[in-house]
Amino acid sequence: MFDTILVPLDGTRFAEAVLPAAVRLARRARGKLHLLLAHQPTAALVGMGEVAVHPGLDLALQTQEQNYLAEVVARLDRMGAGPVGSRQLTAPAGDAICEEAARVGAGLIVMATHGRSALGRLWLGSVSHHVIRHAGLPVLLVNPHRAHKVLEPRSGAGILVALDLSAFSEAVLQPVQELAGLLEAHVTLLHVVEPNYHPVEPLVPYALEQDATVTEVRRADAQRRLDDIADRLRARGLGASARVVIGPSAAAGVLEALEGSKYDLVAMTTHGAGGMRRLFLGNVADKIIRSAGKPVLVLRPAPLPEE
Repeated sequence: MFDTILVPLDGTRFAEAVLPAAVRLARRARGKLHLLLAHQPTAALVGMGEVAVHPGLDLALQTQEQNYLAEVVARLDRMGAGPVGSRQLTAPAGDAICEEAARVGAGLIVMATHGRSALGRLWLGSVSHHVIRHAGLPVLLVNPHRAHKVLEPRSGAGILVALDLSAFSEAVLQPVQELAGLLEAHVTLLHVVEPNYHPVEPLVPYALEQDATVTEVRRADAQRRLDDIADRLRARGLGASARVVIGPSAAAGVLEALEGSKYDLVAMTTHGAGGMRRLFLGNVADKIIRSAGKPVLVLRPAPLPEE
């Protein structure tokens, strides 16, 4: 599945920070890395307040970017990274990444949560947000400030998978199985039961506490369903377990479970119960990506036929 791993670069150390992790995955999958740099035409003032692409400056920048890509490929070759392809593409970064992923048949995109922007960093809501929404592939997001030793082989490796008991959230299990096999990692399925409900009545803008008996019934039902999924994973030769916790919110429950060194990454889909109209990115998934401090594998599941 991960025969080709796409790594977007932008010429900064932020984007390059994910390369060691991508190399480790490519080696274990016996696949190849493919680097992409999305060229953005250089604009310059050409008159009284007029801005246009300056051919000379733009050509110089393209040449500089080509040399940069060649240098990164050479560096990876010296590291023994195996086959490495590269391409420079003139297009908006998000569109370029999705287009190139489809062209090379990438099975996984590995990219930094930060990159270059006017403020020196790029958060979800821009390029990576666009890629997650439109690539149709699993995207492994790595915080460049915490990329040291990410996904290094280790005894007791673990993957935490956040599920909400919907078919949408289970879509992430396919790439998780691939990663678990490559990393020889134990898979822990996690569901967070929120002990409250949100009334439809608009005059009640806050969640109401749920009866403890109802919460316990939901917890037991969730445990049974996760145990069934864990059984299926074990039947495929993976180490797997199921865990249900009660917490004030899904994001808080996942982040609390992530504390410590037990898990190497967390995996989840962007959508859950209720289908594609309930977009978690910007809410649960976004909070986890911003706060996890560990790599996050994100997948946008296929849309419903009517959407």
